[in-house]
Amino acid sequence: MKRAKFDDLKKQMDFFAEVKKKLGFGDVTLAKRLGIKSRCTLDNYIFAKRAPPIEIIKKLEKISGLRAISYQEVEGKVYRKKREFMPLPFEIADETLKKLFKENFNFLIDLIKSNLTIEDILNKMRSKGYHFDTSKISRCVGSYRINLLSKIKEDVPILKEDVIVPGFIRKEARTLAIYFSFSPFKRKLETNKIKVGLEISHDQKRIRILPLEFGRNIIRNGNSLKILLTEKSGLKIGRGIDVIFDPTKFGWHILDSLYDHDAKILADEAMKRDFVLDNYRSTPANHRGDLSLYKKGKHILIEITQGSDYKIAYHKVCQCFIQRFCFPKSKLFIVSKKKIISKEAARALNNIDASILYVDFNEGWEKTIIDRIDELIK
Repeated sequence: MKRAKFDDLKKQMDFFAEVKKKLGFGDVTLAKRLGIKSRCTLDNYIFAKRAPPIEIIKKLEKISGLRAISYQEVEGKVYRKKREFMPLPFEIADETLKKLFKENFNFLIDLIKSNLTIEDILNKMRSKGYHFDTSKISRCVGSYRINLLSKIKEDVPILKEDVIVPGFIRKEARTLAIYFSFSPFKRKLETNKIKVGLEISHDQKRIRILPLEFGRNIIRNGNSLKILLTEKSGLKIGRGIDVIFDPTKFGWHILDSLYDHDAKILADEAMKRDFVLDNYRSTPANHRGDLSLYKKGKHILIEITQGSDYKIAYHKVCQCFIQRFCFPKSKLFIVSKKKIISKEAARALNNIDASILYVDFNEGWEKTIIDRIDELIK
């Protein structure tokens, strides 16, 4: 079969665009006029993915009165260099889709966020009586999806319900990866996939992850989690980044984001008394205790132990000294059984203004502790 090999791929795309504009045809109508059974086949010619048969070019010239230039007649397959991807700017896509679909724009966005193919999305919109150029709207939908996958924002604000865990950017084979850790994600990945979209702050200090059906996979990597991104994202290798998300949007209660069992019990009672849970979750690297709270502008760090081994007590005392250095204005508390805190350890804690709250951990212990903390921070 003889095919038309254009000197420049853009010239092939421009020729098809000019024909469609002059005739006022959409892809489906034009495909019928040319005797092409599949609209996808026509799209391959429109987007210069394939060289069209000479007979197609001749038909287009005849029905449009336009003349295709700068092509050669070639027998058999046409081999081309890989084209650079030139995405449609999101602003243009957003404006085009809003103008066309108007009151059904939000319905379209829900479809875009789903795991439907672009072809299925366009078919659903056509079922509502819309008529449009397939190639043009396909690019708009594709651009919208790309923007949802990785959106650069001037700022990624921290909201009350958000959880923040530390992340780290690493280089992998032909890609970048954001590494972080969060136990509920790990447990969910044992039975389900988790797909997310990203919002990255312009200064690259924060990244928000949102559930997105067609999004990027969160991947289990040993004890860590990772999300892969293209190197074109521009993220700096070796840099730390705050990973932000709302646990309720992934199906968890805010208390599920706490690692320590006793901390969950204490936090539940604290939030009933107008204490606010710290957005940052405790890690070995940030020294925020088993539980970090705020009330009336005061930062409260709490270490909790039911252990009876003196080594555990020493570990908790050491944590308080580090916390006093890292958070000099915070209120420090150790909640423990009386017998494991020695007199020397108690004197040391008193020197850094850290309070020991003894409790037997029987039913209702959390109410007793919150009562005492509430009184001490007045």
